[in-house]
Amino acid sequence: MLYLKKLAAALAGLIVVLVLAWAQPSPAQLPPDFQGRYIAAISDADMRAYAYIDGQLGEPRGTDQLSIVTLPLPDNPALTSSIEVSNSVMNPVYSLVASQDGNTIFVAETKEPREPEDQVIGDLDLGTILRAVDVSDPAMPRVIAEVEVGIDPQGVSLDASGTTLALATKEPDAPLTFVTFTEGRFGEPIQLPMRGFSPMAELPDGGMLPHHVEWHPTADIVAVNVNFRGQVQFFRVVRDAAGSVSDVVPWGNRVITSKWPMSGKFSRDGRFYVTNDLQWGVDVRGFYVNAPPSQLTVIELAPLDQDEAQHFVVGGVSLPRHAESIAFSNDGTLIATSNIGQTWLSPEEPGYSQSSLSLVRFDPASGQLTHAGDWTFDGILPEGIAFDATDQYVVAGVFEYETPEPRNGALEFWRVVENADMPSLERTDYVIETGPGAHSLIVVQ
Repeated sequence: MLYLKKLAAALAGLIVVLVLAWAQPSPAQLPPDFQGRYIAAISDADMRAYAYIDGQLGEPRGTDQLSIVTLPLPDNPALTSSIEVSNSVMNPVYSLVASQDGNTIFVAETKEPREPEDQVIGDLDLGTILRAVDVSDPAMPRVIAEVEVGIDPQGVSLDASGTTLALATKEPDAPLTFVTFTEGRFGEPIQLPMRGFSPMAELPDGGMLPHHVEWHPTADIVAVNVNFRGQVQFFRVVRDAAGSVSDVVPWGNRVITSKWPMSGKFSRDGRFYVTNDLQWGVDVRGFYVNAPPSQLTVIELAPLDQDEAQHFVVGGVSLPRHAESIAFSNDGTLIATSNIGQTWLSPEEPGYSQSSLSLVRFDPASGQLTHAGDWTFDGILPEGIAFDATDQYVVAGVFEYETPEPRNGALEFWRVVENADMPSLERTDYVIETGPGAHSLIVVQ
């Protein structure tokens, strides 16, 4: 009898253990261990993805938004907060940047909000505003300042001191804009010409307008991508006695990349600058539709103390079509790209291809690239990609999916898997829905 009682007690204990184990979420149900302080993403509600093909904006979908997701990720995928902030997907994907303390997000307005009468892309008015959003309380973001920075700003970058923002605009005579932000306020913007450039009559903008500007991570140097020329020019930034930008001076030779360098990112130590060349142009049928595969180009910068600088192209790699978004890992050894593919075409049309994410190994000593692989998925017009603080995950923005209207955007989370030979990406089932048209995003640590 004593034996049976002990057996019954053991079985009862086992049942309790099994019930508790069953009640706990399995590892697949837990959110990814995506680390950092928060994710910030912007979404453009003014147009549908297929507007890139037929020009038709479609029915209004709501308002443009800045969305915040605090980390760690919640068990139930959801935004922490969102706020209406005007933005546009028609830019080089870098329309937002965070202050060094992470308490402020700056958003460039490439196109103004859609008006009720706007029907086609050409109806959208060009933006001119840079806005500052206080996110010190991520649950209660608020716009605290704005400033006119020039026509059609293409992105925004912050300098190493954390005080000066740079933007590439389409101002005909002075497209480079610099503006300070201190104590919650913008200073007076200074707009400068492209020093050392002469017009090229055969190019639509004369080859005089930049498409992207990026601050060096440690020095007062900016990289300026001139997309129609297929070139990058580095400039030294000149400051006055008060520390404000007063001029830019060309530094070193102008570097020829592959075709249409949409944007670029410096390596973590600033020794290299990597451009994503999309092969677009007036000599491509449809300008970008059916453009050749994209390419990354690696530029090795001259030593910073050399005034007579010589920069060199030292590497490159081919990637799937329209690799519009690039991001370095925090340890500087990986580059991730988000590739639109030909998702603006229907699957039945010639030339259609799926979206994908790519991983590329980067050698911080030599600048050499090794293509690790591509991973397809069903998102339409994916833009924006970033690593988490541990480099074990990436988050990617998706403009929309092939679903009935109204369509929303989303943030997808992918795991970086370190294999014996090459790393790979593995899609998780964790997705956070955003407002319509998610594109540019950052991870703040």
